[in-house]
Amino acid sequence: MKRIKPFVLAVLIPSFLLLHACSSETTAPPPPAATTEPAQPAGSVDSSAAQQQSDPPHEPSREQKLDALKALIPDSVSKIPETTEEFYTQSPGRYAGILYGEKSEEIEEVLKQLPAIDNPDQETIELYYRALLGLFGEDYPDPQDIMEQMKLASFGSPEIDDPRFQFKEQYNVEILLDASGSMAANVNGQTKMEAAKKAIQAFAESLPEKANVALRVYGHEGSGKDSDKARSCKSSELVYQLQPYQAQGLSAAMNQFKPTGWTPLALAMQQAQDDLGKFRGEKNTNIIYLVSDGIETCGGDPVAVAKQLGSSDITPIVNVVGFGVDGEGQKQLKEVAKAAGGRYVLIQDQSELEKELNRAREMADRWNAWKSDVSHDALTKHISQSVDISDFALDWKAIARNESYNLNSAIISLRYLKILPDPITDALDQIKEKQLDAALARADELEKFLDTLNDKSYKEAKETIDKQFHANVKTN
Repeated sequence: MKRIKPFVLAVLIPSFLLLHACSSETTAPPPPAATTEPAQPAGSVDSSAAQQQSDPPHEPSREQKLDALKALIPDSVSKIPETTEEFYTQSPGRYAGILYGEKSEEIEEVLKQLPAIDNPDQETIELYYRALLGLFGEDYPDPQDIMEQMKLASFGSPEIDDPRFQFKEQYNVEILLDASGSMAANVNGQTKMEAAKKAIQAFAESLPEKANVALRVYGHEGSGKDSDKARSCKSSELVYQLQPYQAQGLSAAMNQFKPTGWTPLALAMQQAQDDLGKFRGEKNTNIIYLVSDGIETCGGDPVAVAKQLGSSDITPIVNVVGFGVDGEGQKQLKEVAKAAGGRYVLIQDQSELEKELNRAREMADRWNAWKSDVSHDALTKHISQSVDISDFALDWKAIARNESYNLNSAIISLRYLKILPDPITDALDQIKEKQLDAALARADELEKFLDTLNDKSYKEAKETIDKQFHANVKTN
């Protein structure tokens, strides 16, 4: 090591002392730790606590993320559907029946709950997809629905042993119309309520002169506010008494109310049973159409009431019509229809509601022909189901495409918002395409199979469908 010369040290030492002195005026040396720790103001946080608060949150383990992902999958979504039975027994997802864009902000907040798992295997990818099905899985029609349509179309046929579908002395139709605030939602340039009123007016006008029609509305008083709930939940009114159609009277009745309140489904059905109480099933064909765009919101038990209604001595044919309802609404309304021994159908606009009501009008036409002693053999001997079968297949395909659209929108959001990395979203996209192909293929297979039922009697066709689809299927 080189020695520093004395003259250099003589220059450096004073300079060092000068610099040290200057720095000591501006920056005090740190005090000894044992004696000079400053007192903390009241309410302050010590440095160790502050350090803990600034530390990033603990990253969950892979197992914890897997558990979190599994918790987001409904029990009813046990696998990705492939077969016909798996499609139609799939429970509708939370956002079934709507388009992604209608609730995109809400949906994206739900999607953010999906944990990002590094290097997922195929099983984990399928868990992600099942979680998406729990949100966007659609309600595919049951092939048994075709049998219900055949039963309606075969009304009066001697081979139908269900007494509800035999010709009776009188024909009565009562429509229960939801007038809750959600019926003010816009569909194809008009509100759901406006669409429903037009469809009901057209239906009533098409009935034979001797057929009776009634209209009851519910949830049409008060408002959707909590303060008005009690009033709205008590509102159910027979605005058009059971009678033959009178254009001016029905029109005036429908002008009395607007969509405004809550949804007392159970109350409306209870009172409909009273409305038809004196028209016992032995001598009357009683048909009830329950039209709703949502679930019971007034604390009633519509399933229990529907069961009571279906087993009452008015022996009604009950048709439950879901008007653009979401997944939760579809589940409840299907349960209501099942409890009443009736059928459920999902519609989205006025034309679909008119098509559904036309089934009751066609039944009335056959009843009127029988009532007038006109031979109805040609009407009931062999009723072609080709149109209904074609519509069934088209509905299945439309549902599949709507489901695929929503899944695709969700996958795009997962990628765009960086909720999941690209390899995962790419894999989900491939499963989505594969599922769409499978759903469309099942629709084609169903249409071919159902076409073979046209030459069979109702009983033979029902036995064939039961054997083909329902023998070993567990519904959710």
